[in-house]
Amino acid sequence: MSPMRENSFYIIVNPASHAGKSRQIWNSLSAALKERGLTYKAYLSAEPGDVTVLARKIIRHSGAASDHPAHIILLGGDGTLNELINGITDFSRVIISYIPAGSSNDFARAHRYGTDPVKELDRILSSRPALLDVGETEFTDTDGIERKKRFLISSGMGFDAMVCDKVNHSRVKTFLNKIGLGQFVYLVIALKCLFFGKYPDCTLTLEDGRSFPLKKMMFSAAMMEPYEGGGFKFAPKALPDDGLLDVCTVSNLPRLFVLCALPTALPGWHLIFPGIHLHRTESVRIRANAPQYIHTDGETGYFTSDVTIRCLKELLRYQ
Repeated sequence: MSPMRENSFYIIVNPASHAGKSRQIWNSLSAALKERGLTYKAYLSAEPGDVTVLARKIIRHSGAASDHPAHIILLGGDGTLNELINGITDFSRVIISYIPAGSSNDFARAHRYGTDPVKELDRILSSRPALLDVGETEFTDTDGIERKKRFLISSGMGFDAMVCDKVNHSRVKTFLNKIGLGQFVYLVIALKCLFFGKYPDCTLTLEDGRSFPLKKMMFSAAMMEPYEGGGFKFAPKALPDDGLLDVCTVSNLPRLFVLCALPTALPGWHLIFPGIHLHRTESVRIRANAPQYIHTDGETGYFTSDVTIRCLKELLRYQ
């Protein structure tokens, strides 16, 4: 691949997003690109992990000058966006834009993106880059391997990660996506995990050294944006550029009580209940007395009993 001109774009498309509906979105978007006479090179991912590999290749071949960074436009869901962020090897050499085509679209919800991909393309073309924070989750998995994973929306341990893992492997999600009800799969699986999950005692330690015991912790979620899980507003005042994590914790609550409180998280009213707290910090360490599910932007596959999550301020150029 040869370097592209300054005003050209690299476009990565995940055709599997939203049960394949992203392919239809790409068809209309590609026509709009041609109408506007834009120079671009498009890539379609074929399997999980492809977007990470493509991002690395694009940055490697796009040239070294930070004043002419590669401009990548991503078409996919929150998970596809997470793959892209984890494929960036040098943040000074890339600008990222995003056109939502997933089922949960929590990043797009927080930034109030519309549903018309052509209008979103025009927004990208008429805007200037801004700086966004990037989250980083560091842990040692149950195989003893040290790992670091980046995120843009949220990272958590416990219930929310368990739900994400079950959703990612659910046939129900595929069916509901096909009939336009994909967002409800999170609620269905959340109810199942609520009553059958096991919740350990944990300790949460903030950047300033303060520690909080969390008896029977249901989950702790470090939020960069207000929403996760398909629209649950766990961190109502979270901002993507303030250099802080908004850490929502739920612990020591009866499961039936949580069942009643969970719907109030959709509008962000859940913080009125005892046992639900919010902390603002640059970094947080969560230690549990047993390995738990963890996630970054809803992407799962790992267990750990000790995780450190931090905010890397204004790392990403986003347009």
